[in-house]
Amino acid sequence: MKRLFFLFFFLILTSLSFSQSLKEKYAQKLSSELRFTEAYPVWSELSEKTLKAKNQNWSILRNTITAAYNAEKYKEALFWSQKLARSNKMEEKDWIKYLSVLQITNKHSRLSLVADSAAQSYPQSKLIQSWKKNIPLILQQLTEISEYSIASFRNIKSGEEFCAVPYQGGYVLVSNRRNTGFVNRNYSWTGQFFTDLVAIDKSDDISQDELWKEIKRTNPHDGPIAFSSDNKIAILTVNNPEIDKINKVKFSRLLLKIYRINEGKSSEAEQFQFNDKAYSVGHGVFDLQGNLIFASDKPGGLGGVDLYKSEWKDGKWSEPVNLGDKVNTVGDELFPYVSNGGILYFSSNGWPGNGGLDVFYQENQNTEPKHIGNPINSCADDFGIYIDEFTGKGLLSSNRNAFKDEIYTISKPVLDIDAEVFLSTCDNKPLSFKNILVTNLKTTIEQTYTTDENGKISVRPLQNSTYQFDFIGEGNMEACSTVKTFDAEGTIQVKLSSNYKDYKTSVQIADENGEKIDGAEITYYAKGTIIKKTVVSKDNLPLEITAQELAETDSITANKINFQMGTLVLSENGDCNAERILTIVMKSSSGSSSNVAEFEGTIIYFDLNSSFHNVKNLKELDAFIKKIKGEPSLKFKVVSHCDRRETDQYNIWLSKRRMIRTIDYLVSKGISKRNITGEFRGEREPDIRCVTCSEEEFTKNRRTIISVLK
Repeated sequence: MKRLFFLFFFLILTSLSFSQSLKEKYAQKLSSELRFTEAYPVWSELSEKTLKAKNQNWSILRNTITAAYNAEKYKEALFWSQKLARSNKMEEKDWIKYLSVLQITNKHSRLSLVADSAAQSYPQSKLIQSWKKNIPLILQQLTEISEYSIASFRNIKSGEEFCAVPYQGGYVLVSNRRNTGFVNRNYSWTGQFFTDLVAIDKSDDISQDELWKEIKRTNPHDGPIAFSSDNKIAILTVNNPEIDKINKVKFSRLLLKIYRINEGKSSEAEQFQFNDKAYSVGHGVFDLQGNLIFASDKPGGLGGVDLYKSEWKDGKWSEPVNLGDKVNTVGDELFPYVSNGGILYFSSNGWPGNGGLDVFYQENQNTEPKHIGNPINSCADDFGIYIDEFTGKGLLSSNRNAFKDEIYTISKPVLDIDAEVFLSTCDNKPLSFKNILVTNLKTTIEQTYTTDENGKISVRPLQNSTYQFDFIGEGNMEACSTVKTFDAEGTIQVKLSSNYKDYKTSVQIADENGEKIDGAEITYYAKGTIIKKTVVSKDNLPLEITAQELAETDSITANKINFQMGTLVLSENGDCNAERILTIVMKSSSGSSSNVAEFEGTIIYFDLNSSFHNVKNLKELDAFIKKIKGEPSLKFKVVSHCDRRETDQYNIWLSKRRMIRTIDYLVSKGISKRNITGEFRGEREPDIRCVTCSEEEFTKNRRTIISVLK
């Protein structure tokens, strides 16, 4: 029965002969009126006669195959296709139909042989070559079993039903089991009643149903139907009926009607603005953004029936856009559905499948669709899928049982996953009522969530999918982002931490006891270059550093007579506080020796103008590390110096590089960075003071001293 919902997408053309018998004219009339159930026996009789005649009329066999196929008498269609194949009068379209019927009747083992014969007859046919190329894939897919299981939805004694969708705790589906009073309600194509929308009120009691009356029915066929995520908008596929002068029902193309539903009552139908008498528009569904996806055989497509998308903009639907060759083929793509995970499902006879219509899904608009596999797909028509990605449960329509359209329940195992996302400042203060953009990197679906008063959002991710969480920044808080893959069950914690854009940073100058030091000279450096100098007193401490100074400065030194020089290396991020005070400790020259531990330090020497460790000082470092290994409580001080053969600014920069590389090496060997402090003093404190220095004396001054502290 679902066949009428996509065969109306194109005109049924039959062959006419100038010398027709009365019976042939009668058969032609039945087919032209789409009365294939009645037409097939007449065509079959004519085919038997023409095969016995001297001059065979092969168009009669073609019409017989067409009538059998459209009446869903596939075994008969196969029988007559075989007869036509033996005649050597096969046209390209006959071979394509023959291959399709072999699939539907589960005769896959004969596909290769028939495809070879077809290719010999039509070596230039792209369609036949495509069939031949795809047969290995078709045969492989037949053996692949997916995680899905399938069972009958409910037993019905008569008629057919299909395309069920959840609605208000129950279901709405398409059924031809009733005659609701329309003239000539017996549909001549199939000999069954016309279709109506039927409602099942409760999902736990599916045996009882009644006509769905929230939408006024149309004539003659209604369905399928789809709803928006809030069930306030319904979109219905219907036929546009025309009554001829002898009161026989004829049908034009499909069209879409849109209804607004409020408290169980629907508005008057709105015509989708891109309906057209010249072609069909049907099978409309909504995606997660409220866009409309539908099937149409409008001109300009890739062939057959294609899927299109129209967006709701400024109170109207935008010009439909073809979904392109990542979805559409030269065949038919029909019955689209967008799941709550944003995945597009549809049925197609253009992509390589088991036979008839198969269900395919596309996770990402940039990738080709995938065959959903067995047992969802069969050799017959499988269509009208609905699936809840988070429960793994859904519905499917199929005519796999004696080519009768029925509804089946489907299910697959899924992990129970929840994501709890916490957005905070980098010092763990919650950021309330802020927007977080959540992107499924597999499907590229984006959704925006707003944090609650505790800075949290809850997200239900799809299993085995990777998500990106983005906070774009606001006020004094910087943008931040994180990526997480969800492949385990349970509640997964995801943390988004935002740094402050602007710090209020101050510098304190103090001795070992925390007492402020009066009159210290403060020097600001950037890559060894002095930015500025200033002298501070106790009264203006702590000294505030402007945002510009903080951006331009990488280190600060403090100098005063009778004190060792103090050095502060500024981190790019610093501590996570809106306001921070950094301290430069200046040790008294007379009291520094009291901190020397029983472990001796070491001295390493650098090559001229180099901050890299040479072979000799690496051996010295390794020996030192071996000696203090196993003493995690030890504290270390690294002080680097230069000789005086370059400018003061250059030597400050070079000694800093020597300090950093030495600390990095110690850390790489397992010493905690928390236990290491560092200073760099340029050329100001030479080990050997000389006027005309020898190379050995210069080398003694190019040193880094590692001291062990209590």
